[in-house]
Amino acid sequence: MVKLSELLNAPGIERYENLDTGAAVAGGKTDSRLITCGDIYFALKGQNSDGHDFIVQTYEKKMSAAVVDSGYVNRNNFPVIYSENVEKTLGGMSKIWRSKHKAKVIGITGTNGKTTTKEILSGMLSEKFRIVSTFKNYNNQIGVPLTLFSIDEDTEIAIVELGTNHFGEIAYLSEISDPDMGMITNIGEGHLEFFKDKKGVFSEKKKLFEYLNIKGGKIFVNIDDEYLKYWNEGKITTFGFSGVPDIKFEDIKINESGFPEFNFKGSAAVLKVPGRLNLKNALAAASIAYELGITPEEISAALGSYTPADKRYELVKYGNSQVILDCYNANPTSMENFLYDISSMGHDFTVILGDMLELGATSQELHLRIAVLAESLGFSEVLLYGKEMNSAFNSRKYSGSVLFYDNFEKLKEKFLQIVENGTRIAVKGSRGMKLEKLMEE
Repeated sequence: MVKLSELLNAPGIERYENLDTGAAVAGGKTDSRLITCGDIYFALKGQNSDGHDFIVQTYEKKMSAAVVDSGYVNRNNFPVIYSENVEKTLGGMSKIWRSKHKAKVIGITGTNGKTTTKEILSGMLSEKFRIVSTFKNYNNQIGVPLTLFSIDEDTEIAIVELGTNHFGEIAYLSEISDPDMGMITNIGEGHLEFFKDKKGVFSEKKKLFEYLNIKGGKIFVNIDDEYLKYWNEGKITTFGFSGVPDIKFEDIKINESGFPEFNFKGSAAVLKVPGRLNLKNALAAASIAYELGITPEEISAALGSYTPADKRYELVKYGNSQVILDCYNANPTSMENFLYDISSMGHDFTVILGDMLELGATSQELHLRIAVLAESLGFSEVLLYGKEMNSAFNSRKYSGSVLFYDNFEKLKEKFLQIVENGTRIAVKGSRGMKLEKLMEE
């Protein structure tokens, strides 16, 4: 049980009034609709709404306190905590909350695969432990504190996804989540608008390893990654498909259904996701699960029951076609991996590619690289969509199999024609391109 008084040393707090400081706090939330008795409500200001407008509703639900901007006028004598920066106080209180609970915290970051790795790992651990994990990909300075606030007295393990698109964020999120073990899935070309190149990405991501090394926590190292493989500080377990890692899959093959089969420490397993790409995420999850005492047989069973969802390499039957939908996010590294993986399943695919966002000055060059690669792999058709893909399309001559669509409705018409013909389809683009709408009526 955490008392309200124990959270009042968080940064940013200027003063408070009308509090029962001895009251037990149930948790912390930023959504007034989710407040339950005893919660702290953090009144954040967003692009479309202001959390201060909903304090009345949270009071009616018996919140223990509302954290508000220092200029808030408390006309109704609500129990409020005034802060110079509500987001900073959210992070600080979540750090204290985490320290008051015995749960082991696992931190996961990386350019690609961190959400899928988290989901697979959750499936492996949930049969044996009482766990909480990051909801969807709520992995930023607001999402991580909310995950920490979901820890309670019964929680044994918390799987916390750490995301970043600016320097300094992984160090901050590591500090407040205080992980006991962690991994960087890989270093790729993500958020280059801010990180410039992969060296910048590595400089930011490695802050998780640096934190764990100082703490004496367990570090899981992907030795297939060109940057991570050189990490040799601290308590390390290695995993990968090359070299001599501590954790590996063996006897890998693709079965008649297109799913990878393999052996993990004597236990046969199958991952019911087409291609080889998600084997990397499965192995990453298995390395942590095995460290925590999950048996190879239990790990194999969890992998066999894993089903991707939420537009992440999701296999969907749509009309006469099988569609691989991977449009939750995209960057050059994940796009290349996706294209190579699809080509390994055959060349009879129509591949639909949308823009990759947040690439800054390198965007034109990187979109051209992806368009040229897609053409070279010999798919039935490559359909490009978006402003950046338009630039790539106009930068050179392509074969007749590469087409550009400047209108979403025309692209959708083409998509439906392909579906009617029963051709396999693979779709990838950044979240902002909303390519899943191709499948909406």
